[in-house]
Amino acid sequence: MTLRISSPDGVMTGIELGGGPITVGRASPEHAPDVELGPDPQRWVGRLHCTLDFADGMWSVTDNASVNGTLLRHGDVTERLQGRKRLQHGDTLLILGDMTAGGEPLYWELTFLDPHTTQPAPFGPPTPVRHTGPALRYDWVAARAYRVENGVETPITGLRPQGHQLLRYMAGRSTGGASVACDHQALITALWGPREEWAPHRSYTRSDLAGVVRAVRRCIEVDPSRPSILETVTGIGYRLNVSGPAT
Repeated sequence: MTLRISSPDGVMTGIELGGGPITVGRASPEHAPDVELGPDPQRWVGRLHCTLDFADGMWSVTDNASVNGTLLRHGDVTERLQGRKRLQHGDTLLILGDMTAGGEPLYWELTFLDPHTTQPAPFGPPTPVRHTGPALRYDWVAARAYRVENGVETPITGLRPQGHQLLRYMAGRSTGGASVACDHQALITALWGPREEWAPHRSYTRSDLAGVVRAVRRCIEVDPSRPSILETVTGIGYRLNVSGPAT
């Protein structure tokens, strides 16, 4: 059994899978994953992004509540990994590693190769959930955001990488399309990593976070001065009104 790894710039490597668990993530001074995805100066990859486990003769994968999530491509279907999934021959994990200047996602691709397993039964994408009122839908596969109002979706343009980080983090914490509120510190960590990873003499505050929020609102709100999608929760942080589950 082999894990074939392709970096965002197309460099191919591979490792043999002898037994689990196998941790996948970004290296830090205090942590070295079994499969290191880097360099990653923008911290797209989590320190313990996902884990591969072997039990009862089968391999499975679990996303470890990573900020940018893990996608699983199975045949012609690509969906966001939620919970624990069994891996089959040819399945590919997609982990966001970078973005082009035009906002196109560039992924790490980790392909599980075990030709002796039986063919899996196909699975389909989650059923979309629709909501009325201004909201945001985030497409994890294409790394694109859409404003949804009165059943009409409008593609959002102009988002910078940190704007995507913010929306991916918040949308990923929504359950069934419900609005989600995140506190200031959680959002600061999602954008700039834990305090121990900050550069010496550098700190990030609510003011830095507010700057990212303002930039996002200019892209997603009809009237950024009166936000209806990315709202302020006084004394706590921000709330994102989500249309359906992040797909």
